[in-house]
Amino acid sequence: MGKGRLVRVGTLRGRLILLGIVALMVAFIVTALVYLRKKEEETLAKKKAEQERLVRLIEEEEARTAEIADYRAYIETKSYIEEIAREVLGLVYKDEIIFRPVKEIAPRGTESVVPTGSAGR
Repeated sequence: MGKGRLVRVGTLRGRLILLGIVALMVAFIVTALVYLRKKEEETLAKKKAEQERLVRLIEEEEARTAEIADYRAYIETKSYIEEIAREVLGLVYKDEIIFRPVKEIAPRGTESVVPTGSAGR
């Protein structure tokens, strides 16, 4: 081999085979990259949806915490204590007068008749 001479790499058929192998390798690498990118986009979408769900849960819990704080402030008031004493325990003030409806007693063997409020209608 002398200086300045080009060395023939191979025949045309050998070059085409080598070119085909290189093209297949490039196609495989591009396909793998596209697949990995799609997979990464799916993972990112799932993480974003999970983040939005968690943000929504945090907002709901903060609203619930505010409701609980308001309720706690309400149950510490005198009006709440009075309300519970009246409804649950049946307590009243000393000078308070309670009016209760009179139950009508029907004679035996007859049905009780409740007045309608205005006669003759």
